[in-house]
Amino acid sequence: MKFLRIILSLGLLFSLFTPLPARAVSASLVIAQVQTGSSSSASSEIVLLQNTALTDVDVTNWCIKYYSSADNLGFQSCVAPPDTQTKLLIPSGGIISFTSQSFIDEHPGFSPDVIMSGGMASGSGHVRLHDAADTVIDTVGWGAAANPETFAASAHAAGEVLTRDLSSLAVDTDSNVADFSSGVLLNPIPQSLFEEVIIVDVCGNIDEVQAEPPEGMLVDENGDCFVDVCPLIDGLQIAVPDGYEINENDQCVVLPLEDATLFITELYPNAPSVDDGQEFIELYNPNDRDISLAGYELQLGPSFTKTFVFAGGSLASDEYRAFSDSETGIVLPNSTGQKLRLVSPAGEVVSESELYSNAQDDESWSLIEDQWIWTNQITSNAANKPYLAPAVNEVDGVTSVLAPCPAGKFRNPATNRCKNIESAVSQLAPCDEGEERNPETNRCRKVGGSASSLTPCKPGHERNPETNRCRSVSGSSSDLKPCEDDEERNPDTNRCRKISAVLTSADGSVTDLSVQQTEGQLNWPLIGGTLLLTSGYMVYEWRRELQQRWRLWRQS
Repeated sequence: MKFLRIILSLGLLFSLFTPLPARAVSASLVIAQVQTGSSSSASSEIVLLQNTALTDVDVTNWCIKYYSSADNLGFQSCVAPPDTQTKLLIPSGGIISFTSQSFIDEHPGFSPDVIMSGGMASGSGHVRLHDAADTVIDTVGWGAAANPETFAASAHAAGEVLTRDLSSLAVDTDSNVADFSSGVLLNPIPQSLFEEVIIVDVCGNIDEVQAEPPEGMLVDENGDCFVDVCPLIDGLQIAVPDGYEINENDQCVVLPLEDATLFITELYPNAPSVDDGQEFIELYNPNDRDISLAGYELQLGPSFTKTFVFAGGSLASDEYRAFSDSETGIVLPNSTGQKLRLVSPAGEVVSESELYSNAQDDESWSLIEDQWIWTNQITSNAANKPYLAPAVNEVDGVTSVLAPCPAGKFRNPATNRCKNIESAVSQLAPCDEGEERNPETNRCRKVGGSASSLTPCKPGHERNPETNRCRSVSGSSSDLKPCEDDEERNPDTNRCRKISAVLTSADGSVTDLSVQQTEGQLNWPLIGGTLLLTSGYMVYEWRRELQQRWRLWRQS
């Protein structure tokens, strides 16, 4: 005994100067017993854990791991819960059992807490306890274990187990040689592990734990609970959603779809430079209230497949608003025939432009006086104006005049605007007798008289059926002066002309008499006079040159 005390004292002294291996975190749960094999089966293995604390310990997802003597991982087994809403606990003094299948076969009727694969070496090795965060809580090493707690314990004897003193809840000293010895397996082995349902607080923004949302509340994606203002609509509605309103019964009901008439008033398809961002579509609100644009849809024809739906916004009463192509994504073609229409959220076509084509630079297709026309006055966000033509006459500084009214319209002198003729006819006074209304100017004009009411033409005149005017009548042959003996009257022109004389001899034969032919003969007196005058003029013009030549001739 004295010799043993000396050895223990030397060992303790040696330990003070020897670096110790890393120890496990102090905890209330410890490895209580380890059996690496029974006397009848080397694979009959069991590991028992004990709670030495005075309170329950949550062991959900805790594991034991076996390592060889060289500290290489062999296997692991864990305390796994049946679902995420359940946790596993061990009471104070309680036991958890991990066994191999061979151990179960040797002890029929025993039901362990966890079945492990097994394969521990009886001579040396390690068993470590890890918590749910994989932190080492306790370690026991035996035999030639490389990394026990302080010093390894001796391997247990055949038919026994490596055990702590289970008679009292002894404190773990973190020295395997001091804490473990060869002993008898606990019998009976209690089944202490129990389940507990995890109460999840589903309303993080409400005091106290809420296992489920209070009545009338729903949980949002952040784990907070709010009153659902629209219980009849799927999902949580913290506020009244767009398109709904609260009725007199405090229920969310769908707002009636807007179906108010808005007018398309101006299209600007061909800006003078770059079209991008310059083209626009203008709308007008003729109503006496603001109109929400949400749900209204612009559709470009003729197939109306190019569309734009307004997500929001509104038009005030009597407001014009232009929307550029960069806002709507609708590019208005310049040449091909196109038209645009506006469809309300209720599905009704509330406005549609007339077909246009061949858009000129800096002209807009505008609705003016209920008619679509081209105009060179671009008036985005304002009422449209008719085409401004160049001035014909400048009067008092006025350099422009109004363009002519379109067909079927006339200019109202009071407003200087074009007005439908049809709408004004019923308001005009009837024309006087003998007058009719001019369909172009809507003014009264004289009705042309018939031929029977016209004044008779003078003698020698007749009425032209095309102009209804009198004209001279060509005289008859009886009123003409007789032709000369050697002439005859031309039946086409009624004028006299030379004829060839024809004589008949006594025997009845016809003899032609030669008639002096004057047509085609030269007028020699006229020719001679012309030559004489020309020669005199030439002598006068060249008189100086002729005098010089005359002097030179005489000197020679």
